Amino acid sequence: MIDAELLHVLREGHIDCVHRGRVVLLNAAETVLYERGQSHGVVFMRSLAKPFQAQAVVASGAADHFGFSPAELALISGSHNGSSEQAQIIAAMLDKIGLPLSALGCGASTPIDRKTAEQLVRDGQKPTALHHPCSGKHTGMLAICRAKGWDTSGYTHADHPVQRYITDLMKTVLALSDDQCLLALDGCSVPTYGVPLYNVALGFARLGVAVRTQENTPAARIASALQANPLLYSGQRRMDSALMMTTHSRLIAKDGTEGILALAVPEKSIGLAIKISDGSSRAIMPVVVQLLRAYGCLSDDEASALRAQFPEDLAIHTGAVASHLHPLTA
Repeated sequence: MIDAELLHVLREGHIDCVHRGRVVLLNAAETVLYERGQSHGVVFMRSLAKPFQAQAVVASGAADHFGFSPAELALISGSHNGSSEQAQIIAAMLDKIGLPLSALGCGASTPIDRKTAEQLVRDGQKPTALHHPCSGKHTGMLAICRAKGWDTSGYTHADHPVQRYITDLMKTVLALSDDQCLLALDGCSVPTYGVPLYNVALGFARLGVAVRTQENTPAARIASALQANPLLYSGQRRMDSALMMTTHSRLIAKDGTEGILALAVPEKSIGLAIKISDGSSRAIMPVVVQLLRAYGCLSDDEASALRAQFPEDLAIHTGAVASHLHPLTA
């Protein structure tokens, strides 16, 4: 079978729930260090694609043309919480490229950031596309269009020049053949990519190598921007930002919808990718922490800090522990 059991939810020592999925850990030389489930099965990257899609903003010349800062590149590469600060930076980027808010094709979204969402309600204001987690990515795509002289209308469609440009780059950086890259509609109106989980991990391993060796490449520039802005590109109480902040950006991580996460360990040229089949996010962190600790990518203190943020013991309202998340990747 493509999927394997990755985590049990135990209640009084008995299995109450099972989360299945796939996980692979490999290095940039394509040596598989660990695999559970079949990593060559297709997964939809969803937001894991963003650090690679963002490389197109650099490769196209748009980043330099508009003078995007590392913070702005991080927002282009991430799925932000829609805080006031993040929304303001996106608005400033739109001003740089000379386009109105209405140019964003992602749609309006209630901010994930609770304080911002509550403030909008108090002020009697509605959320806008600036608050959408993908507005940075969309702004980057529009910037490419402006730099290349392409019409921005229809930029979200798979056959638009900007999407064809990004898709070609994705195939290169993820080492994909044409028949390994399935296009589908993502939740923000642009294409997402169905690719082997193996290639996702490989892409992140290469991202780590690029920043470790200080290559003068789009990959290194995006990776450096993420390392310098671990909270800005994501937000509080998010798995990817927690992994980066806990390790002081020694890891580069990105999470996505429907139970998917990938990361790079630059110092070891390692990439990891995990997909939980039922889309649950609660199964991800216990598996990732166990694997990273086993392969010397986390210290005991870092593992403990992550487990404190994403508890494996599940308590009920009285505080009593009723169940436990038990990863099976030892």
